[in-house]
Amino acid sequence: AALFYGVVGKDKFLLLSPLAILGWFCLSAWMARVAVSRRSASVAPPGFYFFLLYVLYGVAIGVSAQIPYEAKLRMLAVGLPVGAYYLWANSLVLFRTSRTVLGWLILFALLLSFYGLVNHFKHPLQVLWVERYAPYVGRLASTYICPNHFAHLLQMLLPFCLVLVFIPQAGAFLRVLAGYSFVMFLPTLFLTESRAGWLGSIVGVGVTLCLLALRRSKLLFLLLVILIPLGSALLLLAGWQFSETFQRRMTPVVQFLEGQAEEGVGSEAKDFRPQTWMDTIDMIKERPVTGFGPGSYRYLFPEHRKRCTAVRVVTGHPHNEYLEISSEYGLVGFGLFALAWCWGLVRLLVFSLKTPEPHHAFIGMAFLGTAAGTMVHSFFDFEMHVFQNALVFALLAAIAAGPMCGRRQEALLREGKKGAQNLWLRLVRAGLALLAIAGLAVALPTYSSAFFRAEADRLAEKGRPELAKRYYERAIRLDPANWRAYLGMGAVYHKQWYYTLEPEEKRKWAEAERNYFSEGYARNPKDPLLVSAYGQTLVFLGEKDRGIGLLRQAADLRPFNDHYWWLLGVELRKAGRYEESLEVFRYARTVRNTPSIRANIQWLERQLQPAAEKKKKPSPAEKPIMDTRLKRPKESIPLDNLFQQMEGAQ
Repeated sequence: AALFYGVVGKDKFLLLSPLAILGWFCLSAWMARVAVSRRSASVAPPGFYFFLLYVLYGVAIGVSAQIPYEAKLRMLAVGLPVGAYYLWANSLVLFRTSRTVLGWLILFALLLSFYGLVNHFKHPLQVLWVERYAPYVGRLASTYICPNHFAHLLQMLLPFCLVLVFIPQAGAFLRVLAGYSFVMFLPTLFLTESRAGWLGSIVGVGVTLCLLALRRSKLLFLLLVILIPLGSALLLLAGWQFSETFQRRMTPVVQFLEGQAEEGVGSEAKDFRPQTWMDTIDMIKERPVTGFGPGSYRYLFPEHRKRCTAVRVVTGHPHNEYLEISSEYGLVGFGLFALAWCWGLVRLLVFSLKTPEPHHAFIGMAFLGTAAGTMVHSFFDFEMHVFQNALVFALLAAIAAGPMCGRRQEALLREGKKGAQNLWLRLVRAGLALLAIAGLAVALPTYSSAFFRAEADRLAEKGRPELAKRYYERAIRLDPANWRAYLGMGAVYHKQWYYTLEPEEKRKWAEAERNYFSEGYARNPKDPLLVSAYGQTLVFLGEKDRGIGLLRQAADLRPFNDHYWWLLGVELRKAGRYEESLEVFRYARTVRNTPSIRANIQWLERQLQPAAEKKKKPSPAEKPIMDTRLKRPKESIPLDNLFQQMEGAQ
């Protein structure tokens, strides 16, 4: 996923759907084998049962969520790393196995860094063999699209590269590779210009060093607790003084902090993140206990968006994991997640300080540093919503927890527990296997439907509507809740009737379009593109009042997108509802003052003038200077029109 993430374009389901299905298949097969094996001694890694409870809670509230399809996709994406954590923690119990996995992972990230460095200076607007659909100008992103997400990958591995250098059991080759990678990751990370990545890396490496010192002596630990924050502050100050890149990226942060210090917490800020955070807090207050449902933030947040007024910007995430979890799962879900997270980290910390094997302790401390850095990074981003980064984090957690699981496995095998306790363990494993198989049973049609829908979108864009229809129909059969497939099918029919000249055929296609949009709207009434398209179709078919109502709903869903307000204003104008149309266009002008909006306002104001004022002749001073040759006001002729008229006269 990390290698091809930037290649597939904006719609990641073409890549992630087959990978997610494969992941669920492997997980369910392994769980089933463990459940039926009498010699299996698999145990739950630290915090696993709390994470499982969090997943089950998300599934429960997702059933009644406003957009069940999005909730289902989200919980499948959350459940897979949780299950993988259990699988890997019970498989990577030996250091000689986990060091091999770590070596390959670090080598892969190093190759991505090499590619990123070369590509950054040679072809920054390209990723592998395609053009980037969303270029982050001047920022290194390697094979990712967003530099912040690639920075998080490097940030997670930095503490492990650091500790491997000090582990003799790692072997000479891995120690050299880890040390070299640590050095190479630093300039690569800097060129991503990810502020959260910088801060997360400083915290991750700093926490790791402090924990290593704590295992050696308390005095050294206390010394580093003082020196590392001081050194970090000096490093940030030096970057501010001598690095134009650092200063440019950190200036908005400094301005925000100054504003909060002078005007108080919650004061206005220019950066979209603090503005979005404040609006998200208002959203959480509306439904604080259970939240709005998994995967709902993108569709429900716009109704609460007031401070971030960026035109045509879609806020799919608040760029803060804590707020996103709270808004979607409520305080109950956030509490479960926090309990699982903290319980696992505390258990791992105790193990790392008490275990007699330094190499196990060092790996555990490396993950604690990775987790600390991720906690800082997650305050400014949504890294746990990125498929491959979430799985890498689960893998690193499993590598750290593997020795703990190994000890418990040995104890179970040595004691050979029988009777009620042995029966209980077998029942637990059988239950986990059933959950994994159920996940696969849901993931197979859901992700297959998402894949066919994404492929259909691609075919429709390439001008192959009939083949696209077949793929959309297949997506709907696999998962009738897939509202995106209904939207895509309706869009195909829209193109057909739009370019058809026969009235009967045009109406037939329009009615088919309406039916698909209606089905999609029933499954997701919060997507503005779907709602707007549905409204326009109804207007065309003569249901003007209902259609205009849907257009107004779409505009309300995107209060800072002039396009939806323009569509609403035009249909109101065509329906003769001039006063309403004028009000809509005047609001649209505050969002984006385009020539079309201004022209509509001027025309509507003239229509709404009293009849006496319309008949009033302009005074000589108000008369425009006329060009007797073209018989039009000189100042009203755009250059391109003037040239066309001159060519016509010739």
